[in-house]
Amino acid sequence: MIQLWLAVPSRVWAQLEQSDRLEIPTSSSRSEVFEVFTLGNGGLISLVRGDDFIGNRNETWEFTKYDISLNPVWRVNYKLDNRYTPVMAHQGQDHGYWLFAQPDTDHFLFIQMNFMDGAIETFKGDLLSGIDVHQFKVIGSKAVIAGYHRSRPVVVIHSFFDHTSKVLPGLYEKNTELNNVDINEQDGIINVITYAYRKKNCVFEIKTYSYEGRLVKKTSLSDPKNSFISGQIVPLNQDDSYLIGNYSVGCTPYSQGLYITHITDNEPDAPEFIEFSELQNFFNFMKPKRRQRVMERIGKRKSLGKENRFRYRLLVHELIQTEDEIVLVAEVYYPNQRAGSPIITNGINRPYSGRSIEGYRYTHAIVCGFDRNGKFKWDNCIPIKDLNSFELQEMVQLTPVNDYFILAYPQEGTIHTEVINRSKVVVENEKFEITAKSESDKVLTNENAYLAPWYGQYFLAYGMQRVGPSTVGLGREVFYINKLTYKTEGIQKAENRESNDVPR
Repeated sequence: MIQLWLAVPSRVWAQLEQSDRLEIPTSSSRSEVFEVFTLGNGGLISLVRGDDFIGNRNETWEFTKYDISLNPVWRVNYKLDNRYTPVMAHQGQDHGYWLFAQPDTDHFLFIQMNFMDGAIETFKGDLLSGIDVHQFKVIGSKAVIAGYHRSRPVVVIHSFFDHTSKVLPGLYEKNTELNNVDINEQDGIINVITYAYRKKNCVFEIKTYSYEGRLVKKTSLSDPKNSFISGQIVPLNQDDSYLIGNYSVGCTPYSQGLYITHITDNEPDAPEFIEFSELQNFFNFMKPKRRQRVMERIGKRKSLGKENRFRYRLLVHELIQTEDEIVLVAEVYYPNQRAGSPIITNGINRPYSGRSIEGYRYTHAIVCGFDRNGKFKWDNCIPIKDLNSFELQEMVQLTPVNDYFILAYPQEGTIHTEVINRSKVVVENEKFEITAKSESDKVLTNENAYLAPWYGQYFLAYGMQRVGPSTVGLGREVFYINKLTYKTEGIQKAENRESNDVPR
């Protein structure tokens, strides 16, 4: 077991452990793509996709399930019909699903895999020819495919049982964009969130459909000053929910802050808008002098009765729900220079083709907590230095452990971590180096590092590395999967000492 102990200014000694590591050698004779699907304490599934040999379009898809100690449980191979190309994957509770399209036709193929034993079923169907797929999800025995057809949004539900497809009504409109497709399996409903540009106004709507594809209700959100950019639904019951997201001033993709609103019987309450300037820790990613200047400028404008305007691009994650809280995580990013396409994906709701070739630069991530009554309670921030990504994706992962939240992100063969207790930073930035499996090997190069929360306080780090016994020579290329855990025992003791040291 490899351990790293790091000292931080708050006198807390924290520990990040690399307890297990899996290395899968890459092949020099074929093109390969690697993916990982986390199954919580049920383990994980790795997928290796590769051509059988050079010049052959057929692909072999090798699925392997590993337990929480990274020991293999089962292995299944699937030979993909070369008429189909992969589009997107979706991970359900007990099954994984893969969507394939036959180019220039309306023919699609679905694969369903049972996570328990690897059993595979295939389904075929006809959807829409030329649909540009942006989201793929499954509810019950139906696939939900959302995207654009001739520049207009379209959502199709396809039944695996009788192979029929239905286009959801009321969406195929000009100047309308899909924001999110939310699946509520418990109530058997599909929520499609869109925003449209009409007469210089932004219209933000939630259209709710039954399991059969019937339009049940429509909810519209509007505000005289602000425009809603994104929204995620937190259902309380079938007719009662919260909507949380980010907003802008004017119809732009640049965020001004966050909002939350309560929706009852299709009618939203007046949203609570939280400007970035109202967040206690939003600007902590800046150097102290710059942050001080920004805060002084914010205070001066407020004293003069002027509004503070911000222009930040925000990548909002799926909300994390605990027993007492709803937690929002979002990265602030900027488009970067053009870059090549990665060869590794995390596989979950990511398109296999048509990805952006623009790079992105991240500056920091924010974390905000709301209570179960929909009230904003606290915020925090983790700075991100010099992190670039080939595609726009979630880099910072959050894991609740006891009374803490562990924030972590990968960068060039290292894992950066920060531990917070709501609005308080308990352990500042630490760096942990991902090492090779053998003590005699050194890591020579790192590529395409990913990080995913697994179960409890465990993370998975995975990507490509070239390892070898010496820096002289090329070494060997491997796809690695590392099991990491963050020990928090010393943090509680340090916090207790600090509390006892406070003068009374």
